[in-house]
Amino acid sequence: MNRESAKALAVGTLGVAAAMSLAMIASHVSPIVGFNAFFYGAFGGKQQIAETLASTTALLFPALGIAIAFRAGLFNIGAEGQLLIGGLLAGWIGTRIDVPPAIAIAAIFLAGAIGGALWGAIAGWLKAARDANEVISTLMLNFIAASLALYLVTGPLRAPDAAGPELSLLPHAYWLPTLLSHTRATIALPIALLAAFALRYVLNHTWFGYRLRAAGEAPEAARRAGISLSSVALWAMAWSGALAGMGGAALVAGELHRFNTQLSPGYGFIAIAVALVGGLEPLTICVAALAFGALESGGLALQAAAGVPKDAIHVIEGLLVFALAARRYLGARGATV
Repeated sequence: MNRESAKALAVGTLGVAAAMSLAMIASHVSPIVGFNAFFYGAFGGKQQIAETLASTTALLFPALGIAIAFRAGLFNIGAEGQLLIGGLLAGWIGTRIDVPPAIAIAAIFLAGAIGGALWGAIAGWLKAARDANEVISTLMLNFIAASLALYLVTGPLRAPDAAGPELSLLPHAYWLPTLLSHTRATIALPIALLAAFALRYVLNHTWFGYRLRAAGEAPEAARRAGISLSSVALWAMAWSGALAGMGGAALVAGELHRFNTQLSPGYGFIAIAVALVGGLEPLTICVAALAFGALESGGLALQAAAGVPKDAIHVIEGLLVFALAARRYLGARGATV
């Protein structure tokens, strides 16, 4: 964790804490009572800890992917769509294969990565070939992904016995093992942590990582050094989407055990704040994901015990996403002027 990422984490944490305090006061709740309920809801017992870890996992995969794009100077706002397409392909593959469980789980994650990578690569290609603004293209691709998924699960891919728009249930043997029995916390979390360590190594110790960072930090110097910014844009968006797609696969195999259109309540958008609060450093992002996972699970307890609406937490997360993304985007624009 470098100084900049530690500073981003501290500022983000303090900002969320201050906003939560204001929300409690506005709801006529003592911050002491409110935070007590919040921390109990996030860490008060086995079930609460498991819920926090499950939310952490769901946020960590797309946040790591977003960090790849942002480190390359690209603003990937499309992790939600990439997660959705990855989950769709993972859920479809999981119902079409008949192999040993370990191979099936690997295939499900690979399918998720491929789906997310292909969806991310569309925006990367548009940036590389047509210099299309990636903020607009990735945002629009979110809506296209949602519409495409809805069409497929209500039409050609819908399960024969489905009560709603969803695919068939995965075979029980293909469900991810849980870390804590009878909870939503699964082995997807250690897989995500391994991905974080691998990404840290790639960014800091490989030629690809060097090109990525050079393109993001000094694009003109990178171009003069012979680095193809178009190639970096394409591959950065593809790898960014791959990690988000793995998040979709983790949700399909670990929680829902099938794909449906309610796969994500906005994890891809919240992950933007997770990545930025983590200073775009993989290991710091793990800490930020845990903090936001606690926000998700603790927010429910805060609503039940203190009457502070869960939507207030979502508003805080949304404002944080907007503020941090705008700060980084405007900072990058200023640096290129």
